[in-house]
Amino acid sequence: MPAEKFSASMEDALLADARADAEAEGLTFSSWLADAAADRLRLKELRKLVSDWEVEHGAITTAELDALEDKVAAARRAAGTRPSRARTTDSSHQAAS
Repeated sequence: MPAEKFSASMEDALLADARADAEAEGLTFSSWLADAAADRLRLKELRKLVSDWEVEHGAITTAELDALEDKVAAARRAAGTRPSRARTTDSSHQAAS
């Protein structure tokens, strides 16, 4: 698949963290950036899906979220998998939604 080259700018610390994560995952930085862009687009679509569902059914409650987290944790234990590693949550690295 042909790829278009482009230039991007970001904070030095964020760039260093992103490059280190790409290397740790065995990805080229270009692949890592493409994955990050795809992840962001999927999250945007998920937020829309949840928003649309809440318009129709009402807001999802904290109790419902807690119950879902319990089910996911139980399914992971049953499957013998570990929770995915946490992403960087430093607010300086987060983009505005």
